[in-house]
Amino acid sequence: MKVLLPANYYEGAGKLNEVFALARKNGYDGIELRWKYRFDDMTQAEYQNRVAALKSEWPDSEIVFGGCVDFCRGKADETAIELAEYLEFLKWSARECGTKVMNFFTGGMLAPEAQHWQFDLNGSGCAREEEYQRAADGLRKVGDAAAKSNILIALETHNQYLHDLAKPCRKLMDMTKHDAIGINYDHGNIILNKNGESIADVFKIIGDKIYYAHLKNMFIVGGGADGSYLCTRLADGHINTREVMAGLKKQLRSGMIALEYPNRGDGHYAAMKDIEYIKYLKKELTI
Repeated sequence: MKVLLPANYYEGAGKLNEVFALARKNGYDGIELRWKYRFDDMTQAEYQNRVAALKSEWPDSEIVFGGCVDFCRGKADETAIELAEYLEFLKWSARECGTKVMNFFTGGMLAPEAQHWQFDLNGSGCAREEEYQRAADGLRKVGDAAAKSNILIALETHNQYLHDLAKPCRKLMDMTKHDAIGINYDHGNIILNKNGESIADVFKIIGDKIYYAHLKNMFIVGGGADGSYLCTRLADGHINTREVMAGLKKQLRSGMIALEYPNRGDGHYAAMKDIEYIKYLKKELTI
């Protein structure tokens, strides 16, 4: 099992070198990045060239990218442009970075009457059948392109998206019916939803389609009903990471996980401590 460091909580203008150095120093096996660069110091082309150069400096690293095409609620012409751009990036990532799995989203879904933190009402909680069908149809196109590049697509179980919980993920996977399309299992998101399934139930429902995983932890405050939670390091919090890892030992198609630290605190220290904990669990569970 390879362990990656996601850059999304350490990112910033000019920080690519720092993130790669942080991962290598602490014994990570690679990096997860965003597919679109969001800062003013580099163009998209310069960003991709820099990532490719950093990959050549660390050839054994696994490079995963996150991406999104708004299949569910996007306007047809805009979605077509997004899809074409993403498929070009997909081919580039395979060719220049040796990417094997991509974290993916199908477009945010908010209920007009709900607060953004009312996760049970948003995402799959407000989804219509036509949005499942639009997502499945779009995902098959992505899956066909990904398969040609030997890449797996993993939809993150993320609040405010159609694929937020295990049950809607199962429905979407059964409708999509594409071997290249699976799930990025993140229990740190599922636990925040009133309808979130237990770890054991997640593996029962979608275990065969878990292609990638994000690990993070948090304390749920006041039951979490009002969106209250505190992010923490992996060894702490209310998620039993040992149970998650035991399940991933049996069901994790890409063989890769990423350790997240969604907190504005000291990410450098968290990167060091979290991988120490994961190495401990790998030894305990003989992974």
